[in-house]
Amino acid sequence: MPTKPPLLLMPFAGVLPSRDKAHLVATRSYMSYSDYELKDKLSRNPYSYLHVIHPQGDLESSQDLGAVRQAYSTFVERGWLERDEQDHYYILRQSGPMGSCTGVIGLVPTSVAKSGRIKVHEATLANREALFARYLSEVGLNAEPTLLAYPPNGAVETVISKVTVLHADLDFTTADGIRHTLWRPSQGDMAQLKAAFETVEHAYIADGHHRVASSIKMAESHPNRGAAHAFMALLVSGDSLMFRGFHRTVEIKDRQLCEKVLARLPQLNGAVWSDGFQELQPSEDCIRLRGAISGTLHINEALAAQGITAAEWLQSEVLQPLFDISEPRTDRRLNYIPGDLAHDELEAATRDQDRLAFIMPPMTFEGLQAVADAGRHLPPKSTWIAPKLRSGMTLFDFGSTS
Repeated sequence: MPTKPPLLLMPFAGVLPSRDKAHLVATRSYMSYSDYELKDKLSRNPYSYLHVIHPQGDLESSQDLGAVRQAYSTFVERGWLERDEQDHYYILRQSGPMGSCTGVIGLVPTSVAKSGRIKVHEATLANREALFARYLSEVGLNAEPTLLAYPPNGAVETVISKVTVLHADLDFTTADGIRHTLWRPSQGDMAQLKAAFETVEHAYIADGHHRVASSIKMAESHPNRGAAHAFMALLVSGDSLMFRGFHRTVEIKDRQLCEKVLARLPQLNGAVWSDGFQELQPSEDCIRLRGAISGTLHINEALAAQGITAAEWLQSEVLQPLFDISEPRTDRRLNYIPGDLAHDELEAATRDQDRLAFIMPPMTFEGLQAVADAGRHLPPKSTWIAPKLRSGMTLFDFGSTS
């Protein structure tokens, strides 16, 4: 009789902010703040998880990993973070102007990820893997879940729907207009969730490729440290993800280069070029150009014929041949604009006449699946996906090596 594969998502005893301080503890990723915003948050909110990341209250103190672990311990000792005594799944919902997304937080064994059941669509950098693995090893914490998506599954959704009509354990709205709601399922609902997750064969990384790779690397480096052989993840149905385009800009101060590019645009393989200013908003069937050149590349036929995404097409047909950008991860001429900017912010970010902006169409979950299933890697920052998860909302404490 064949044995069942291990559960893709396991319950665990998490560490959560106290109910009365959850709205003050949980924070956006520290990388999303400017230096000024970080200093402001650190000076005005003593409960922010940013004080764990920057334990001395300055931006450089995050390099002292022992101090990071100590700051976390202080939050626990003061009751600002509380350890659960039992293993749980945690159901988390984020809702806001873009929509609502509900999923389940648990642990993914690194063995499951290594087996190919966690599918990737981006390549990772070895130096970042090593850096993050060292951080994990010395700090001993996951403070923010990796975002994973599974093909829609009625069994999982039925249990989630049953739990989320009940009173929530945490429920607050942050200044960005996002409401964060968390439930601890009952033991009966936990058993049903476990049974439902037996039907989930694989999932796709939506956000957090380096976190997964570094967790695997860290586990391999510590084969006898069993508690660390997993990483925290929020598992959501793929049809609840919110996609936006991740836009690009390229420096183009040379007028001759600008004229050369403009002459080549109507000749691109499978694309139809429309010169002149068009609607700035991203569209699913085209790439809009703004700044040094204005116009639209209609690329439906090209994508269908080649079976690729807009980001892959732009890299192979435009950035590489016209700008000699072969390494988009490291080429300093290439910059990125996140997909959540409001219309006026996007307009301001793309009006520079010394740069050429490419307003990219959004990816879809089906497109992401196709790339990962085919074993392809997208160019960096090909997808902007919500929800964007908060640090310090749930934590997995597997213990430091020091």
